[in-house]
Parts: sequence; C-alpha cells; structure tokens
Amino acid sequence: MRFKRSDLIGIAVAAFVPAVLSYVIFAGWQLLHHEGTPLLGIIAGNFAVVGGIAAYGTRYLVHRRAFIGIGAAFAVCVLGVLYLQRAEMDGRVALALKWLGLLLFLALNVVLIVDVIAVAVNPYLVRRDERRAAGN
Repeated sequence: MRFKRSDLIGIAVAAFVPAVLSYVIFAGWQLLHHEGTPLLGIIAGNFAVVGGIAAYGTRYLVHRRAFIGIGAAFAVCVLGVLYLQRAEMDGRVALALKWLGLLLFLALNVVLIVDVIAVAVNPYLVRRDERRAAGN
C-alpha cells in the first residue's frame, strides 16, 4: 500500500492527537504531577490506540473540511473551558462550552463513521455481493 497526499492528515492525526488529548485530560484531571504509578502511561497508551484508529479513519475521509472545521471548533471549546477553569470563572459559560464541546465531539465522530462506512465498508460489501452473484 502506498502513501498518497491525502494520507497526510491521517499521519498528522496519528502524531498529534494522542499527545494533545493526553495533555488535555491530564491537565483537566490535574494529573500532570502524578508520579510513582503506571497511571499516566496506561492512559496515554489508550489515547495512542484511539489516535491510531482515528488516523486509519482519515484515509477514507471524504468530508475533510467539515472534519477539520468541527475539530477546530471542538479545540476552541476545550481551550475555552481550560481558560475559564484557570481564571476561576467555571460557571454557566464553561458549562455551555462543555455541552457544545460534547456535541461537536459527537458530530466529529458521526462525520468520520459515515465516511468510513460510505467509502470503505459499503464498496467492499458491494464487491463481495458481485463476486457471489457471479459465482452462482
């Protein structure tokens, strides 16, 4: 399998998403100074697996602009919540940003899953059905 130019977004996702997601979770749970247990490594390993799966999915991503736009809006929500927490203004605005971030994260997953099904899974099933029909 050869790499194409369209694979660059998947490589970027695989490289940066696990590290950024780990940092955001560790900062949110105040675990950055947690030492002496394998907790941080286990959590980071789980995020690396998620990043790899997301990178695989980007190979079949058709709606790239929607994916990038929703991802950027999600990142702004996360950064906004972190800022409000550090400024000790964790009230209704932060709660609204958290809910918006949740909805954006769900939308991000829907875009990725729909594209993977439409571009990768469905053509495979159609080809399999054609082979079975030709064999009979």
